[in-house]
Amino acid sequence: MNHIPRWITARTIGSILLLLVLSGCSDSSSGKSSEHSSLTSITVAPEDQTIVPGETLHYSATGTYTDSSTKDLSATVVWASSDTNITAITDIGLATALAEGTTSITASYGTITGSTTLIVAETAIPLPQAPSGIRATAGDGRITLSWNNVPGATSYSIYWSNSPGVTKSTGTRISGIVTPYIHSGLTNGIPYYYVITASNSQGESSESAMAVATPTQTTPPPSSSAIIIDHTCTQLDTIPDQWIEAARANLHIAYGHTSHGSQITTGMTGLVSFKGDLYRYSWGGSNGTLDLRDRPFNGASDLGSPNRTAWASATRPYLDTHPEINVIIWSWCGQVSYATEADINTYLNLMNGLEDDYPEVLFVYMTGHLEGTGLTGNLHLRNEQIRRYCRDNGKVLYDFGDIETYDPDGNSYAGRHPTDGCNYDYNNDGVTSESGDPAQPFSGDRNWAVDWQNAHTEGVDWYDCDSAHSPPLNANLKAHAAWWLWARLAGWSR
Repeated sequence: MNHIPRWITARTIGSILLLLVLSGCSDSSSGKSSEHSSLTSITVAPEDQTIVPGETLHYSATGTYTDSSTKDLSATVVWASSDTNITAITDIGLATALAEGTTSITASYGTITGSTTLIVAETAIPLPQAPSGIRATAGDGRITLSWNNVPGATSYSIYWSNSPGVTKSTGTRISGIVTPYIHSGLTNGIPYYYVITASNSQGESSESAMAVATPTQTTPPPSSSAIIIDHTCTQLDTIPDQWIEAARANLHIAYGHTSHGSQITTGMTGLVSFKGDLYRYSWGGSNGTLDLRDRPFNGASDLGSPNRTAWASATRPYLDTHPEINVIIWSWCGQVSYATEADINTYLNLMNGLEDDYPEVLFVYMTGHLEGTGLTGNLHLRNEQIRRYCRDNGKVLYDFGDIETYDPDGNSYAGRHPTDGCNYDYNNDGVTSESGDPAQPFSGDRNWAVDWQNAHTEGVDWYDCDSAHSPPLNANLKAHAAWWLWARLAGWSR
């Protein structure tokens, strides 16, 4: 079935996009956040709470890794209470206050432990404050609400109305919800106004600040309107700031990858130091940053590992349990190099099946990285198969291989046997000679990225950053193209 999901237009910035990008070359596991990162600490939330006997409190555990990434470990840690006469806690982090006193709630994963203090008091505890940081994001027939959790609160309620000035007395109440909450079944084109309250055993807080959003019905673009992100999409300053902001406000991206695919995220991390906080991202989109969830999938590493179909099986349960995500991108490591035409058709068919089953999610296609086999090699033929399918069927493509083929001035190395490390056949003997990692050229060949960096000013024309298997400039260009993609998905028509 041909389509870009019906909400991908300039009018539907509020829709959630699930970007399923899984790329690179190395496996992931539940105990690790990225290829070379390890768990360093666990944060237990909410911190330092006070409740009364009979009350319950649901805790979460967030792991922090050596690469500064985070991951929700609530379902995998071992929960414990230091005094089970005061507080009991289940294996999913639900604590029940039994008697007056103070206990320590701990979450352990291997040798790493996090903890917080829980006080059980017979005396009354204060009402919680009203929630802050209210955000309402519109979609097709639905609005996603989010807010900052309130210390001491044990539940939340939403009051909504189609008229401004909504209060607890005038709005329709939805109680017992958590952030984020999706209010569905709404009428497109009509504004919805919201306030949120926090509650505990002592009662309900006052109303939050009001938020408003208008769900919008969208029309799917024609099949000819493919979005192709390639070497022509690396001029970062061309992207209007308003579409960077729109992407930060409205995209929710799940991006899985191994080493080659990390060029996008490490390039994006370095871009923050180079260009500023406008380009900052985080897991969950905290503080208004772009919501980019790095390697969140279980059961597959990339489009070819552990096999050529596991990625699709890993995608479905993630989407089913994360309704806020609405763009998915998986990418390759080196598996396109030896793929058959039938292998690529399997990939394309699985992507199309996911698009049919999840019409509100955008799936971004990906080509494989270069390997020096040139325009007559199997890699180029299979990449062309993917490109042709995306152009003919109106898909969205992040052309990883094409971005590695051109320098920032638009000079092409396509006919010079370029590699993923940006080396190329300088001496025209038909072979690119290289060794090491990152690979260094020899026997008279050169590296176009290193040559360009040496001819330009670091910190002005390019920036230093981690870039797996290649010079920093490669990750620079991958990050610029990624932000071009985010802006297009947020509605920028270029």
